[in-house]
Amino acid sequence: MGIGYLGAKMLWNARQRGVSFGETLTLAHLSLRLFPGQVSSLRDVYRDEYEQDETPLDDYHWGHYVDGFLRDYLGASTISVLDASPYQGADLIHDMNFPVPLEWHNRFDAVIDGGSLEHIFNVPNALSNLANMLKVGGSIFVNAPANNLMGHGFYQFSPELMFRVFSEANGFRINNIYMYEASYPSVELTKNEILYQVVDPESARKRVGLQNKKPVMMMVEATKTSNKNIFETAPLQSDYVAAWSSETEVDGLGWRKRVGAVVAALPLALSAPIRGYREKRIYSLRNKEFYTRQRW
Repeated sequence: MGIGYLGAKMLWNARQRGVSFGETLTLAHLSLRLFPGQVSSLRDVYRDEYEQDETPLDDYHWGHYVDGFLRDYLGASTISVLDASPYQGADLIHDMNFPVPLEWHNRFDAVIDGGSLEHIFNVPNALSNLANMLKVGGSIFVNAPANNLMGHGFYQFSPELMFRVFSEANGFRINNIYMYEASYPSVELTKNEILYQVVDPESARKRVGLQNKKPVMMMVEATKTSNKNIFETAPLQSDYVAAWSSETEVDGLGWRKRVGAVVAALPLALSAPIRGYREKRIYSLRNKEFYTRQRW
């Protein structure tokens, strides 16, 4: 588990906006996975920000623990590591399938999951733990598999889930959700500076899906706005909520509805591939309604 270039940039960008990393918690002892050019880029931004020739990454080697980056780049004063065992030097030992101790609640300014959530069976409880350990005003960062990584963990996650979990009803505000592609199952082996900002399905009023050939990871940044009993009301999928609350079909208005009616009237052998190819085009990272491409 670790932080790659895009994850490091997400954390750096948050710090530039004033996010506090004073008391930081990481799930597991995270490593930092940077290619040489990415190290140079992060060294440049450090020099520009602090007007110093020497940087904390001058002696970086692939796989170093992220602690130095958290401390020297992001200003973390204390770094706590939570894991199910002390194997990699964790100082907080706990099985995230079960509630964390009350004394850990409202303790941290930043909580960073670099790839643990998918390995925890009781995901709702793990998410509740993360929310409870965060201070009001603190920020949570999640890096999790979204597509084409079956077998990596118990789960793959959708943007719909993250938007509904880190919602106002649960005492959160989503700042950003991004997705990025990798070339290999070990996603850290991909040198990647391209990512896609994802729209909230509730705003799009339709499902935000993806069909592609490469592994896809999702990065989430959210701010805790209040202490609430998270999941007191179970999240509901937004397109169903919209459908239940309206007599008008959500997907297919105006000319689109008329074209859809024509296609639906065709024999199934003709209509099925037409509808299928349309869905493939919609469920693509090239769909600018859902995904906004960015280069970091």
